[in-house]
Amino acid sequence: MHFSGLAVLSLLSCLVRAQNTPKHGEGEEGKSMGPVAFLWPSDRPWTVQDDNIAPCGSPNGPSNRTLFPLDQGSVALSIADDAWHVAFRISYENDPKQQSDFGQQVVPNVTDIVPGHQCYKIGEIPSTVGPGANATIQLEYWAEFEGENNGNNQSFFACADVTFVEATDFKDQVPCFNVTSDDFNAPTPSTSASGSMPTASNLSATSPASSLAASSSSGGGPSAGAKAGIAVGSIVGAAAIIGAIAFLVLRRRKSAQKSKADQYELRAKTLST
Repeated sequence: MHFSGLAVLSLLSCLVRAQNTPKHGEGEEGKSMGPVAFLWPSDRPWTVQDDNIAPCGSPNGPSNRTLFPLDQGSVALSIADDAWHVAFRISYENDPKQQSDFGQQVVPNVTDIVPGHQCYKIGEIPSTVGPGANATIQLEYWAEFEGENNGNNQSFFACADVTFVEATDFKDQVPCFNVTSDDFNAPTPSTSASGSMPTASNLSATSPASSLAASSSSGGGPSAGAKAGIAVGSIVGAAAIIGAIAFLVLRRRKSAQKSKADQYELRAKTLST
């Protein structure tokens, strides 16, 4: 079999591009979401080729908008790797195309974040913005990966598109809680006298607002594992907590610490969509 010179050059070019394509993380972190992603509201589709490109780190424009309250709104992150200089900005354009469109910072600068989940209240929305108005919330942060960008930090971007509603009309439960992977300890499932797993009737789901309050309070309160269970329950219902507990226990026995953190973050992000 003979190959033309052009075919050989084309193949070599593809190999070079593949070798130079950034990974931005090991495993699913480098395939599905990058170091950090919106847990809520839903962000635009992610690609490794675009997540360093401002303003939104995605080749897609606005499509799937999330209803978002005009007052007391929050953003939640799923964090798979360490990141620094985290900033949230907002644009009230229907389809913002450039960084200058994001003129309002809605969360004070966050110096650094570690793997886990974090929730942040956003600042006041201008009174000129009313129900039915569209907006895009931008996430920008720094992260670094060995072998990329000469070992220097890289800027990453993500965007979540929203449509505002009055707070009184907002009925969704937001997965708003704070827990790091180091704090997370999978609860050990207890068995009944017959040896069966606990049923959904034994478990209670708490609203995201109360789980966030518990996570931010000092002293007593639910453990990090319990907070994570409460948050998952607010997303998929109490029945799903049973499967989540079993999955996490098995995962904990089989995985190293970093793998455990990555899988937990990615699972929670998937459950919320």
